[in-house]
Amino acid sequence: MIRRPLPFALLIVTTAVHLAAMPEAAPQSWPSFRGADGTGRALQGLPPGEGPLSLKLRWKRVLGTGYSGVSVAEGVLVTVFAEGGREVIIALDATSGEERWRHELAPVYVGHDGSYYGSIATPAIADGRVFVLGSWGHLAALDLQTGASLWATHLVDDLGSEKPHYGFGGSPVVVGDTLVLPIGGQDGAVAGFDVTSGELRWRSVEDEIFAQSPIVTELAGRRQVVVMAAKTLVGLDPTDGTILWTFAHGGEEPNMMGSLTQSALPVGNDRIFIKQSNSSTALVEVKAGEAGMTATLVQETRGLHRSYSPPTLWGDQAYGYTNRLLSALDLDTGELLWRSRDPGDGFLVALDGQLAVLTKEGSLHIGEASPEGWEETASLQVFDDLAWTPPSFGDGGLYLRSQGEVARVDLVRTAPVSIDTKAILPPVLRTLVADVRAAGDPEAVVDRFLAGRELPLVDGEDVVFLWRGDAEDVAVAGEMIGMRREEKMERLEETDLWWWSTELDRRARINYLYFVDYGPRVDPSHDRRAPSTVLGPDMNWLQTPEPMGMSWFAMPEWPGREMAPPSAPEKRGRVEEFELTVTPPRPADAEPKPVALSAWLPPGYDEGAGRYPVVFVHNPFARSVGDWVETLDRVVGRSVEPLIVVFVEIHVLPGYPRVFADQIAPGIDARYRTRTDREARANVGMGWYAPDAIMITFGNPERFGLLGLQSHYALTVHMTEVEESLGDADADTVPMRIYLEWGRWDLQSPHEELDFRVSSRQTWELLRERGYDPIGGEVWDSTDFGSWRNRTDLLLESLFPLDATKDPAGFARWATGDP
Repeated sequence: MIRRPLPFALLIVTTAVHLAAMPEAAPQSWPSFRGADGTGRALQGLPPGEGPLSLKLRWKRVLGTGYSGVSVAEGVLVTVFAEGGREVIIALDATSGEERWRHELAPVYVGHDGSYYGSIATPAIADGRVFVLGSWGHLAALDLQTGASLWATHLVDDLGSEKPHYGFGGSPVVVGDTLVLPIGGQDGAVAGFDVTSGELRWRSVEDEIFAQSPIVTELAGRRQVVVMAAKTLVGLDPTDGTILWTFAHGGEEPNMMGSLTQSALPVGNDRIFIKQSNSSTALVEVKAGEAGMTATLVQETRGLHRSYSPPTLWGDQAYGYTNRLLSALDLDTGELLWRSRDPGDGFLVALDGQLAVLTKEGSLHIGEASPEGWEETASLQVFDDLAWTPPSFGDGGLYLRSQGEVARVDLVRTAPVSIDTKAILPPVLRTLVADVRAAGDPEAVVDRFLAGRELPLVDGEDVVFLWRGDAEDVAVAGEMIGMRREEKMERLEETDLWWWSTELDRRARINYLYFVDYGPRVDPSHDRRAPSTVLGPDMNWLQTPEPMGMSWFAMPEWPGREMAPPSAPEKRGRVEEFELTVTPPRPADAEPKPVALSAWLPPGYDEGAGRYPVVFVHNPFARSVGDWVETLDRVVGRSVEPLIVVFVEIHVLPGYPRVFADQIAPGIDARYRTRTDREARANVGMGWYAPDAIMITFGNPERFGLLGLQSHYALTVHMTEVEESLGDADADTVPMRIYLEWGRWDLQSPHEELDFRVSSRQTWELLRERGYDPIGGEVWDSTDFGSWRNRTDLLLESLFPLDATKDPAGFARWATGDP
């Protein structure tokens, strides 16, 4: 089918490890990811005294990858990591970090589709036992002090569960003598096990479980297990799995930042806070009546949404993330009290009135949990790699995980240390600062400085992004930073000019965007615009069919600067819009659906009777924002042979490759004078739609012999489908003419294992291993149609050259950056 971006495992792990602890746990323990009361908070434990809090690294040791949280009890911490091809649960001395024991749980879960290797769920500790769930479905009980195996079962092999896309990620919770955890499956998505024997006691809940975890809390006078499922929030009797109440929150599609990855947060007064969708959160109240227990919606808000980081609780506020901004939400009114770009995107817990935040970049920050705003009191750079696990707390120490290490950081009281955090001013702005200080009119000085300058400022390989205007917060985002991120800009003293600097190769071209008081803005200093069909206004996946506008700039040696301006064509083709009605192949989607298409017909088509080569373009934005028609008018008949180009203008269609080959392509052939020999038929795809172009072409090699790809966005599941479509084909048995390119600054997320330059390179190597010699490679450009439209002419010239005896010209310039 035509692709929409799938979720990534990094996006599920922070909420997947939500579990609650037994009530008899010691106050200074953290026997589960969410702590002793399932809220991600500790009610006591800060060092005594009145001095300011500081952070001191007690110990740190190397550990393999994984997302499992750290649980601490009886002086022992446990977590799960990947090492040597295995998922390993390890126990360390909480005070010294020395290893107590380790136990091999299962084969390692291989990272895919944005995730790193390793387990997701956090172990639960109760009554001297450790309960752990591996990604493949291995459920085990171990002795806390020795690591000896007490019992084990397998959710798939023994209970018929089906592994979720990113593996089993929900963590267990112990209630009395029952272990409760999500297991999925048609016979009940949540199960209760005997803690001593591992015997299955009950299964309950008919809903989808993906990476949610149960919590234990008291609501309306009754202790119960609360489970967030895909469409419902459910309260269960832990003894037998009886459903006490159900609340249909509805969820949202896609809801990976909502109900598929979230766990409920008990906030007191018989209320539960939930993140049920990507774009909203809700407060639900549970009441007991004569007819039983009921749950009703108290309020719905947009606070603390669009984030995978689980919120925590202190006082009347919930603290968490709204997008990538640390935020506070008033639980009584639903009002978002504040947002802060500092200390950065990450994960948090509440400690006796303080917030402890571990950022994804490995820094730990302490500040008061205040409804007034974020004010940092201490910080420490703990890790040099990415961290995707919230902190745990016990005995005065914070226990932290990154993708390569585990550490203990103690909270201590010391005299404050003054640290200069002022950013280093770039050289191009130093004279301006001096002039502002000397002048009585800073605005006029800035006016003179900017007059006649093209923004962003470029000095060698230094690039300074500038925004001017009154604002409380300004940030910049773009391909020089990566998706799901932005960088805070600094305000130039005594002015309304904001700046951020970086270094870029002098051959770069970058799409970028400003965030002014948290809202997206294009650069008003120029009119260079690029459509974003992949990223939305928060630099996350685009959720609407309407492209977002971004600004762009090019460094002085960008190859595109060498392109001659296109001359006006003497004759233009014409575009015809139409629909075809198709029937999807799956029974559930069997209702006939109209498919919007358009066709570019070359000059002279209406006057003649000849047949033409045909290009099928599989991206719904290609004609509307990709400048394809303008390029066709310019090159067809000059450097490209006359042809027909068909644009498939749909975003999602179940079973698309099959529907296209069996219904759409024949419909086009019946409507237009297309050639039917495979050497005259091409499929072209960009971004998420490139895998479909590959599958259609290699899945029907007798009908298509040419393939064009720009930025092959492919997750692991897509690469598997692509390899399956190739079958045994190679250049000798199935000859193909192939064009494949991708940008040096193509789509990637530096806080995740997500880089579509890698999938493009993998596809390139896969084709070469099979004897193909694709035209193209990596180019000095970025991604999306702001980049792809710069080489539509090269793609067409490569597949359908007017003079087949000549090699396509110009690509070497893009690949080498040489004029």
